[in-house]
Amino acid sequence: MKRLLWLFVAVVLLASCTPAKIEIKSKGVSLKDGAVTHFLEAGQGPVLILVHGLGASSDAWRDSMTILAKSYRVIAPDLPGYAKSDRTRATYSVSYYASWLDDFIEALGLSKVAIAGNSLGGWIAALYTIGHQEKVSHLVLVGSAGLKREALHAVNLNPATRDEQRALLSALFADPSRVTERMVSEQWEYRKTVRATVSATLDSFKKDLPFVDDKLARIKVPTLIIWGRHDRIIPLEYAEKFHKGISGSKLVVMDDTGHVPQMERPKEFARAVKRFVSAW
Repeated sequence: MKRLLWLFVAVVLLASCTPAKIEIKSKGVSLKDGAVTHFLEAGQGPVLILVHGLGASSDAWRDSMTILAKSYRVIAPDLPGYAKSDRTRATYSVSYYASWLDDFIEALGLSKVAIAGNSLGGWIAALYTIGHQEKVSHLVLVGSAGLKREALHAVNLNPATRDEQRALLSALFADPSRVTERMVSEQWEYRKTVRATVSATLDSFKKDLPFVDDKLARIKVPTLIIWGRHDRIIPLEYAEKFHKGISGSKLVVMDDTGHVPQMERPKEFARAVKRFVSAW
């Protein structure tokens, strides 16, 4: 009997020590214009919003979300025009997305958030922060766009063929062998659904290019810059420019990593964020 009792106690203790499985929920919220923004959400605590890049979706954050959600309430939206979010009659410009981000945060009833953005998402996050310092506790720029560049990468950012899709995916990672045929197939099918959105964003650059070079000094919130040492889309030199321009910012360079650290090195990425973004 005593042996059974001790076995029962041991099982209870083991169960209580087993980490709870992180559940990522799929949700939607209607904004002021009536359009619905879809987002993934997981965890509890201080709010961390994750903004994806050009041609991507909230899925780009899934691997890192399961780790970050142990410390934060993590919210990863699909930008308007992508994945499960509504297609709106918009320019899909960076300025539009910065305005949308404010509406999204307001619709969720949030007053202050930390924001992390990758590539185009970093540009959106930086532009939003510059105009809404009081609503942002921390800013995390991940392989961020937003600075003037003399030359762009030769890879097509809006693939028109399966081969161009493969080339773009290979350019995103430090190790191109990570790109499988299944990944190419899945991403090519998805890309065909968002080509118009990506095209609209690229077209908007002809009229609206809200670069942040001369505005970086206005960012006063704690800022973390995370960059892959082997980023072939936006080279490491631009990380240094962000770091130099944002007073007090911290720069973390990840070895053997390309343009999407949150996908290529999710554990290291989450660790860097958790060391930087404390509760508020």
